[in-house]
Amino acid sequence: MAKDKVALEGALDESVVERQKSAQETKAPKAGQPKQPKKGKNESRPNIFRRIGKVFREMISELKKVEWPHFARTKNNPGVWANLGTVIIVVLFFLVIITAFDSGLLALLRLLVGAEAAA
Repeated sequence: MAKDKVALEGALDESVVERQKSAQETKAPKAGQPKQPKKGKNESRPNIFRRIGKVFREMISELKKVEWPHFARTKNNPGVWANLGTVIIVVLFFLVIITAFDSGLLALLRLLVGAEAAA
Protein backbone atom coordinates (compact mmCIF):
# COMPACT_ATOMS: atom_id res chain seq x y z
CA MET A 1 0.00 0.00 0.00
CA ALA A 2 2.91 2.35 0.64
CA LYS A 3 3.91 2.08 -3.00
CA ASP A 4 0.43 3.20 -4.03
CA LYS A 5 0.66 6.27 -1.79
CA VAL A 6 3.99 7.20 -3.34
CA ALA A 7 2.68 6.59 -6.87
CA LEU A 8 -0.36 8.75 -6.18
CA GLU A 9 1.83 11.39 -4.44
CA GLY A 10 0.03 11.14 -1.12
CA ALA A 11 -3.50 11.31 -2.49
CA LEU A 12 -4.81 7.80 -1.83
CA ASP A 13 -7.87 6.95 -3.86
CA GLU A 14 -10.08 4.39 -2.12
CA SER A 15 -11.31 2.93 -5.43
CA VAL A 16 -7.72 1.96 -6.32
CA VAL A 17 -7.33 0.17 -3.00
CA GLU A 18 -10.62 -1.69 -3.44
CA ARG A 19 -9.69 -2.80 -6.97
CA GLN A 20 -6.34 -4.10 -5.77
CA LYS A 21 -7.94 -6.01 -2.91
CA SER A 22 -10.52 -7.59 -5.21
CA ALA A 23 -7.81 -8.49 -7.73
CA GLN A 24 -5.76 -10.19 -5.02
CA GLU A 25 -8.80 -12.12 -3.80
CA THR A 26 -9.62 -13.40 -7.29
CA LYS A 27 -6.04 -14.55 -7.89
CA ALA A 28 -5.85 -16.69 -4.78
CA PRO A 29 -7.75 -20.00 -5.04
CA LYS A 30 -10.42 -20.54 -2.43
CA ALA A 31 -9.66 -23.16 0.20
CA GLY A 32 -12.95 -25.04 -0.18
CA GLN A 33 -12.72 -25.63 -3.93
CA PRO A 34 -10.90 -28.67 -5.31
CA LYS A 35 -8.16 -28.09 -7.84
CA GLN A 36 -8.95 -28.75 -11.49
CA PRO A 37 -7.16 -31.83 -12.81
CA LYS A 38 -4.49 -31.07 -15.37
CA LYS A 39 -5.22 -32.10 -18.89
CA GLY A 40 -2.95 -34.56 -20.64
CA LYS A 41 -0.90 -33.68 -23.67
CA ASN A 42 -3.53 -34.91 -26.11
CA GLU A 43 -6.43 -33.32 -24.24
CA SER A 44 -4.99 -29.81 -24.05
CA ARG A 45 -5.49 -28.86 -27.70
CA PRO A 46 -7.63 -30.09 -30.56
CA ASN A 47 -5.84 -31.82 -33.40
CA ILE A 48 -3.89 -29.88 -36.00
CA PHE A 49 -6.58 -30.05 -38.69
CA ARG A 50 -9.23 -28.55 -36.41
CA ARG A 51 -6.86 -25.73 -35.45
CA ILE A 52 -6.02 -24.99 -39.09
CA GLY A 53 -9.71 -25.05 -39.95
CA LYS A 54 -10.42 -22.62 -37.13
CA VAL A 55 -7.74 -20.23 -38.42
CA PHE A 56 -9.24 -20.26 -41.91
CA ARG A 57 -12.80 -19.78 -40.59
CA GLU A 58 -11.66 -16.80 -38.50
CA MET A 59 -9.75 -15.37 -41.45
CA ILE A 60 -12.79 -15.61 -43.73
CA SER A 61 -15.06 -14.05 -41.12
CA GLU A 62 -12.65 -11.12 -40.71
CA LEU A 63 -12.39 -10.62 -44.48
CA LYS A 64 -16.19 -10.49 -44.69
CA LYS A 65 -16.14 -7.56 -42.25
CA VAL A 66 -13.87 -5.50 -44.52
CA GLU A 67 -15.57 -2.86 -46.60
CA TRP A 68 -14.20 -3.61 -50.07
CA PRO A 69 -14.34 -0.86 -52.73
CA HIS A 70 -16.20 -1.53 -55.95
CA PHE A 71 -14.12 -2.72 -58.91
CA ALA A 72 -15.27 0.20 -61.07
CA ARG A 73 -13.83 2.58 -58.49
CA THR A 74 -10.43 0.90 -58.35
CA LYS A 75 -10.23 0.22 -62.08
CA ASN A 76 -10.09 3.92 -62.96
CA ASN A 77 -7.90 4.97 -60.02
CA PRO A 78 -4.34 5.67 -61.21
CA GLY A 79 -2.95 5.32 -57.68
CA VAL A 80 -3.88 1.66 -57.57
CA TRP A 81 -2.03 0.93 -60.81
CA ALA A 82 0.98 2.96 -59.69
CA ASN A 83 1.19 0.99 -56.45
CA LEU A 84 0.78 -2.27 -58.34
CA GLY A 85 3.62 -1.28 -60.68
CA THR A 86 5.84 -0.38 -57.72
CA VAL A 87 5.20 -3.72 -56.05
CA ILE A 88 5.95 -5.66 -59.25
CA ILE A 89 9.20 -3.73 -59.82
CA VAL A 90 10.37 -4.30 -56.23
CA VAL A 91 9.54 -8.01 -56.41
CA LEU A 92 11.41 -8.40 -59.70
CA PHE A 93 14.41 -6.48 -58.29
CA PHE A 94 14.69 -8.77 -55.29
CA LEU A 95 14.11 -11.80 -57.51
CA VAL A 96 17.20 -10.85 -59.51
CA ILE A 97 19.27 -10.14 -56.37
CA ILE A 98 18.32 -13.40 -54.64
CA THR A 99 18.84 -15.43 -57.83
CA ALA A 100 22.31 -13.93 -58.31
CA PHE A 101 23.22 -14.61 -54.67
CA ASP A 102 21.92 -18.17 -54.94
CA SER A 103 23.86 -18.78 -58.16
CA GLY A 104 27.05 -17.44 -56.58
CA LEU A 105 26.67 -19.71 -53.56
CA LEU A 106 25.95 -22.68 -55.82
CA ALA A 107 29.10 -21.99 -57.86
CA LEU A 108 31.13 -21.71 -54.64
CA LEU A 109 29.69 -25.01 -53.39
CA ARG A 110 30.49 -26.74 -56.68
CA LEU A 111 34.04 -25.36 -56.49
CA LEU A 112 34.49 -26.68 -52.95
CA VAL A 113 32.98 -30.09 -53.73
CA GLY A 114 35.03 -30.39 -56.92
CA ALA A 115 38.24 -29.60 -55.01
CA GLU A 116 37.51 -32.33 -52.44
CA ALA A 117 36.79 -34.96 -55.07
CA ALA A 118 40.16 -34.35 -56.80
CA ALA A 119 42.15 -34.57 -53.56
